[in-house]
Amino acid sequence: MGKISVDRSRTWRSPYLADTLFLRADYRQQRFDRHFHEEFAIGVIDRGCQAFVYDDRRRLDMPGGSVALISPGVVHSGWPGEDQGWCYRMLYPSSETVRAAVSDVFGSEGLPTFNRPVVDDRSLFDRLSRLHELSGIAATDPLEIEEVYLLTVRAAFRQHAGLRVTDTALRHAPGLYRAREVIEARHQSLVTLDELAQVAGLSRFQVLRQFKAAFGLPPHAYLRHVRVRRARAMVLSGQPLADTAAAVGFADQAHMTRAFRSTLGYTPGALARA
Repeated sequence: MGKISVDRSRTWRSPYLADTLFLRADYRQQRFDRHFHEEFAIGVIDRGCQAFVYDDRRRLDMPGGSVALISPGVVHSGWPGEDQGWCYRMLYPSSETVRAAVSDVFGSEGLPTFNRPVVDDRSLFDRLSRLHELSGIAATDPLEIEEVYLLTVRAAFRQHAGLRVTDTALRHAPGLYRAREVIEARHQSLVTLDELAQVAGLSRFQVLRQFKAAFGLPPHAYLRHVRVRRARAMVLSGQPLADTAAAVGFADQAHMTRAFRSTLGYTPGALARA
């Protein structure tokens, strides 16, 4: 009796990253003809191995634990590199989406390319895994996924495209305080890094770095802290937990409970009983 082999894949888009396409796939028999992407193809190989050939002649296997960094226009093909195939998680940001992030982070206006399409970089692997995880969670705040995305872009292009962040003196500009006021006033709704950047008069990456320098927490963590603080006051006043979670901007009561536990060390239920 022959072995049963089934290819599985799932795709979704992130509204907070310009509708970037995400893919999770478990391929046992999949073979890719020679092709290229108009967008970047970036991801992690979780297990197995994909045989990868680019430029018609150079073969670089993609084993489990490696990172794929494929620039637009690179012609390549692929097939199972071992009997069990491979499992990977990919994202396909457009050139414009990447160009905007590179401009924010490095101050560069061009579109860089990666030095190699396959690299061994555990730190980048972990960042991409986190980004992929957040992209599939409906309750993810846009601030969190935008922060992780920009830090991932910074790591990828600094280590594997030779770009360098220009060191400029951090300045606690008045715009940062305006950005903090936006978070305080709109903690119950969705706040994006792009909005904070416009209010502060800085790039998204500058807001990310300088907000933390000024207030001790990056914007997303500060937003979570504000929500926990407001929710704690409501719980102490006797408000129902589910109503409290909705009022301060948590996706649901479970989301609020996780935030309480990680921030305060106890749950809203325990606080209510006390």
